[in-house]
Amino acid sequence: MKFSEKLKVCRKHAQLTQSQVAEQLHVSRKTISGWENDHSFPDVGSLVQLSDIYDVRLDDLMRDDHLLAYYKEAERLHQKSRKWVVVSYRCNFLLLVLGYIDYLRPFGIRTFLVPVNAMVLLSYFSDWQRFKSGKLRVGIVITVFIAFIAEILINTIVPSYLNELAHAVDDGPAAIIGEVAGRLLVTSILILSLVLAIFLKPKQRERS
Repeated sequence: MKFSEKLKVCRKHAQLTQSQVAEQLHVSRKTISGWENDHSFPDVGSLVQLSDIYDVRLDDLMRDDHLLAYYKEAERLHQKSRKWVVVSYRCNFLLLVLGYIDYLRPFGIRTFLVPVNAMVLLSYFSDWQRFKSGKLRVGIVITVFIAFIAEILINTIVPSYLNELAHAVDDGPAAIIGEVAGRLLVTSILILSLVLAIFLKPKQRERS
């Protein structure tokens, strides 16, 4: 396998785009593309930086083909995981819609499928580096806050919940606490699903 192909394999295994590598090396994306398409060759300084970025020994990057076999298997597993992420993400989006439909009747079973699907999605999701962005973390906090306020407002107009709450008032404080706690649990589950739908969307595969 050519050195240019090795560079592409290492970059993909590191889950980096050409633009991200270019930014770290302070070169253009076109330069990275040229290296990976055998149009040019990185200088010694860039080679050392590439070995650090890809967490690969320089001699392995230059000579050892056993690294390619390892990356080939790793890439196969990564693609398998990515399929699960895509499937779980789509299921989460569907469950989010069904969850709001279940707001017409508290404790709908489809709502409680969300945590199960969320565990599958989170277990296969690997692109955690995107959350290093401070803006993204702030965005999550703001989204949760706005969603929580919106859920509270929605709860005040859902007939089935208001009827259940009215019955709970007649039954005493314990019933009221149980009803409110149950509704808060449903609300939390829906907010979780909403956050996953917004912030864990799988990236499109890079074509270059």
